[in-house]
Amino acid sequence: MIKLAAAGLLMLTALPASAQSNAQPYRASGTEPFWSLTIDGSTIRYQPAAGRVVSVARPRPTIGFNGENYRTRRLTVDITHVECSDGMSDRTYHDTVTINVGGRTLRGCGGEILSERPAQASLLEGSWRIESIGGRPVAPRTTPRVTFSGDRISGNASCNNFNGSFRFERGRLTAGRLASTRMACMQRAENVQESAVLRILGEPLSVSRNRAGKLVLTSTGGSRLVLAPERRR
Repeated sequence: MIKLAAAGLLMLTALPASAQSNAQPYRASGTEPFWSLTIDGSTIRYQPAAGRVVSVARPRPTIGFNGENYRTRRLTVDITHVECSDGMSDRTYHDTVTINVGGRTLRGCGGEILSERPAQASLLEGSWRIESIGGRPVAPRTTPRVTFSGDRISGNASCNNFNGSFRFERGRLTAGRLASTRMACMQRAENVQESAVLRILGEPLSVSRNRAGKLVLTSTGGSRLVLAPERRR
């Protein structure tokens, strides 16, 4: 009886959190590209930043020595109980998660958040020069810029200054309504640039760094700002 009870306890502790209780869905996410995953009592749902959602019936997981694997015809999810940092929000998660969808392999983090640095330590903090807008360099003789400080955003879009608040969670930047001065630009190119900068900053944006250490802010529609640091932080 004692041996049977012990074996039953081992089997229970080996089960993933999502299999032990349906009250709290299991969540995972990844960056570059951004995606999110939810596993509840009956469904696995994959949500890319842009594109079609994949939702499948949750199969019985294969339990391994250090994790679980969910395999379906359209989607495979491999959860390994190894600590994971998403590299964007400075959070550390309980699990490393690998998914395969449409023949593409994506990696991210999931499960319980183990640690989190203060918000001011995020990769956004500091002053940045807008280097390109939608893949094109900024208008001549303009120096558009953006500064992130705490939960405040400010800057200059071409001719006018702007400011407001923002949230940065799971690699996603969302600015509140931006207040702007109303000085008329002298050149049409400056007016067009200013409208583009404010429009893009007004959308939910994914945030990543390129190999040159510059920030890349990308909207779900594909609009993009590339920011270079104004000074060493």
